[in-house]
Amino acid sequence: MPPQGMPPGYAPPPGYALPPGYAPVFPPVYMPQPMIPVASPVTQSALAPSEQVAADCAVPATQESNSVSPPLAKVPEVVEPPAASSVGETSGNNERRGLKHYWQQIGGGSLSLSLALHIGLLLIAGLVVFTTTSAERNIDFLPGGGTQQGEQASSDLATQVQMKRRSRLTRTTPMQRVVVQNATAAISLPDVPPDLLSIPDVGSMMSAGRMGSGGFGSAGAGGGMGSGIGMGGAKGFVGMTLFGKLGDEGVPGVFYDLKQNPQREATAYAGEIGEGEYAGVINSAAAKKFTGKSLDEFFRSTQKMSFNYLLVPYMAAEEGPKAFKVDKEVRPRGWIVHYGAQIQPPAPGDYRFVGMFDDALIVYINGKPVLDGSWYPIVGHGDKRRDEDIRQDFGGPVVPGTGSRHCYAGKWVRMEGSTRIDIIVGERPGGRVGGLLMVQAKKARYAERSDGSPILPVFSTAKFSPFDLQRLEDYSGKDRAFELARETPVFTVSKSLFKD
Repeated sequence: MPPQGMPPGYAPPPGYALPPGYAPVFPPVYMPQPMIPVASPVTQSALAPSEQVAADCAVPATQESNSVSPPLAKVPEVVEPPAASSVGETSGNNERRGLKHYWQQIGGGSLSLSLALHIGLLLIAGLVVFTTTSAERNIDFLPGGGTQQGEQASSDLATQVQMKRRSRLTRTTPMQRVVVQNATAAISLPDVPPDLLSIPDVGSMMSAGRMGSGGFGSAGAGGGMGSGIGMGGAKGFVGMTLFGKLGDEGVPGVFYDLKQNPQREATAYAGEIGEGEYAGVINSAAAKKFTGKSLDEFFRSTQKMSFNYLLVPYMAAEEGPKAFKVDKEVRPRGWIVHYGAQIQPPAPGDYRFVGMFDDALIVYINGKPVLDGSWYPIVGHGDKRRDEDIRQDFGGPVVPGTGSRHCYAGKWVRMEGSTRIDIIVGERPGGRVGGLLMVQAKKARYAERSDGSPILPVFSTAKFSPFDLQRLEDYSGKDRAFELARETPVFTVSKSLFKD
């Protein structure tokens, strides 16, 4: 047993005598290690009971049995603590498990999924918007200022637009059977969207002053207000004017200038031609049925124009010579156009012509005048007794562009089989020109205006095309003040009256 008050295995402090029989034992010296604590020495109390008895009973061999020898010192065991990294990882794992548990308790999983979906949708929407707004737009900048480049660019653009419209018009449509009771019964034609048609608005043409009549085709949009109402690349309209078109379809006509002879020498009417002189030339040629040399003393156009119907909006008088390509040779006054052909009525019956033209409009059937719709009476001018039946007040609305003039109705005439028709239109003093010619069948029924006048069709030698229907709409005006019937009987042309 160790001395009283001294723990076994330790040296006494300085100045303290070592008790007899006590051998000091110094603990082993350990080198200090960073961050590793040294375990405390195992005390006697820490020994197990069996070890404590063995220690108490141990007797050193060098001493007598009755002496008390100190027990052997037990080397304390050093227990190294866990590494710092292992402790940190365990703590971090515990914290993460706690956060994960808390996040799941408050529904964080569903919230995360919802946020991910919304962010994905926003990214897709942003991509679509970016792609749409960033698409490059092809913008046509047409040169302006009336330059040659500007005209060419306008013409090219109009051609592209017209070709698209024609492709829509020429699509094959199902054939439909049309049944009518008689030849003069009303036929309902299908409506055509106005955006497929290119004819200018009649109101704008009348106010423009330069509504071209050089052609509905070759000039295109670039020359639409100069040398023609442009129809772009529509080859079927090449050479078309409001006074007719090139070719033999329709009633052909020839232009005459009363101010000069065929050698382009001045005639007696080279100056101001009066009403009587102007009427005298027309009546003299009509008396000879426009045959022989009745008009050969005057300059005439080499180009003939054929019309399917006569519907000329109010315009400058020079558009007449332009239509026949003689505007460089003829001043726009003192001229007439003679149309003539053999026609077949749609059905045998009684008909009358209705119309008005500034300055001259006269219709002859088989050589006899049946309508004088001129600005002033021309047939029988100066005679004391004139045929009033060929110039009756028709009533109805004012003819567009004339200010206050209404149409005149002619006399009823029987038409059966092949019938000769001559039509004269013209301009005497210059200035403005325009008008129309309609037809009325005696047995037909027509819609009426508020004043009781019938809504008649124009006199036509061909079935109306969508282009023709649009012209009717434009002539009638936006308020349809001068409405025209869309269904019209067709008078077929069987023979031209001109030899060449």
